Amino acid sequence: MEGRRTYCILVCLLFLQVSGFYLPGVAPREYKVGDKVELKVNKLTSVHTQIPYDYYSHKFCKPKGGVQQSAENLGEFLTGDRIENSPYALLMRVDEYCKILCQVKLTASQAQQFKHSIDEAYHHNWIVDNIPAASVIDTEQYVTTSYSRGFPVGYYDRVVGKHFLYNHASIVIEYHEAIENGNRIVGFYVE
Repeated sequence: MEGRRTYCILVCLLFLQVSGFYLPGVAPREYKVGDKVELKVNKLTSVHTQIPYDYYSHKFCKPKGGVQQSAENLGEFLTGDRIENSPYALLMRVDEYCKILCQVKLTASQAQQFKHSIDEAYHHNWIVDNIPAASVIDTEQYVTTSYSRGFPVGYYDRVVGKHFLYNHASIVIEYHEAIENGNRIVGFYVE
């Protein structure tokens, strides 16, 4: 009986010492003004088909040092995510406008691949600090922020009968200054 009481007291003391836990890839990161913020890309996905494309299977701009896998945890691997680096150079709290990432000329087959992706409603899936990109959708009635995964590769204009590729992205990173010169990313969307 005495041994059981001692055991219960030790177990209770053990639980009193536990103050938190860590999930890989979820710990908040603090950025100083001017720190590099990595924008990563994931596979292209569609709501019309279950077949994802590797992001760089399309003729998107590639990083100068080459494409490298950036999976951060086992969950990303198990869900089939293909997270890779990107050529985007973002800096915390540094506004930049109209930077040219690259210029490419598409072959007929590459253009056809983009048209197919637009017809099947494929979306980019970008990630900043483990936060997936949202998109801002403008309609004639109102402006709403959609937090569904990703943003479209392009659109088909039925009036003129042409496909248009979204080749300009306004990247907006929302942050909270947690401590002096310590910023945490709290939102990320693409217009």
